[in-house]
Amino acid sequence: MDGTVLDTEPMYKKAWRSAFERTNHEFSEELFNRCVGQPIYSTKRFINETYNNPDLFDLTFPMAAAWAHNYKKLNGIPVKPGFRELNDFLKEHDIKSVIATSTSHAAAVEDLAGSKILEHFIGVIGGDDVANGKPAPDSYIKAAELAGVSTEDCIAVEDSVNGIRSAVAAGVKCVYIKDFLEIPPEIEKLVYKKVNTLDEIIPIIENLS
Repeated sequence: MDGTVLDTEPMYKKAWRSAFERTNHEFSEELFNRCVGQPIYSTKRFINETYNNPDLFDLTFPMAAAWAHNYKKLNGIPVKPGFRELNDFLKEHDIKSVIATSTSHAAAVEDLAGSKILEHFIGVIGGDDVANGKPAPDSYIKAAELAGVSTEDCIAVEDSVNGIRSAVAAGVKCVYIKDFLEIPPEIEKLVYKKVNTLDEIIPIIENLS
């Protein structure tokens, strides 16, 4: 969802930077990038281990969440380029779409509803809806089950290393769409196709069908 359908990553980076500055800790871009696409429990572990402080996540997370909430309330969340065109194509061809995200279910629904696109998905699989978050395959396996199809008949759209690993582990063809992170060569070898905008996925689906 974040970085693929919704353009939220720049906002979240500002939110976390604000939280770290308010607690007199130096914000680490490297750590932020490492946490992209990770479930919340992994982010908590990374932050606490990196700063050698078992309480730092519990201190900074509410601050970052409040900053992001206020920002979204004032500015909304922009939808990524090409979403409208891709969504129209999916509706026209009766192709189901499911959100499979590391974000919690409730937060994902709130963001999608706030961007007025929630109704375009048949369901949401949040990070707290599965036993093991990305890069484990659970999210995509459950998304395929919700859609009533096998994972081999699905396409995933991912912008992060952990998301790509998750989709591939589930047996899903993964299309990589760049957000703000480059993926390393060994991960790029795993992807089915690469695109710059969501509407570029349309001919990929047409060629498959």
